[in-house]
Amino acid sequence: MTHSSFATIILVTTAYYLSALGAAVAAEGKCTSIQAQCALEIGGSCDPKTGHWCYGPFQGRNCGGSPHAGGAFSDCVSRKLAGRK
Repeated sequence: MTHSSFATIILVTTAYYLSALGAAVAAEGKCTSIQAQCALEIGGSCDPKTGHWCYGPFQGRNCGGSPHAGGAFSDCVSRKLAGRK
């Protein structure tokens, strides 16, 4: 095995493990608040980099989910808060 082949294998292996680590961190991200979890639960969205969550229309844009989810967001938040006691 030549030196350049060995270096290529090490580079590819390192890149693979670093990308897997980055994906694991991004998957968890900042979407850990009760509100973010509930927005996701009712079909909204959450940006794992910023933690910005949203459901229904927001500032004139549709973020996903239903703006009239029949109180599903509030019900979810209440349920999760009650579970913390």
